[in-house]
Amino acid sequence: MNLYINYFKTEENTEGDNEPIGIILSAQKDDVMVEYALGSITNKLLVAKYQLYLPDKELLTQKVREILEA
Repeated sequence: MNLYINYFKTEENTEGDNEPIGIILSAQKDDVMVEYALGSITNKLLVAKYQLYLPDKELLTQKVREILEA
């Protein structure tokens, strides 16, 4: 991934473009594999947790109300 990001940053980005990012999707998490894959990488990395399925409508409605009331 780092190779592609660096290539894109050097060869494809034009003035005013934001830094390129890479996204890796995986069905499972392997801490050791992540540690070795990302070691010594100087590019910014963003990590997020996501769900494959949305919660039911009632739970979503409850969470939105909690956010709006905060």
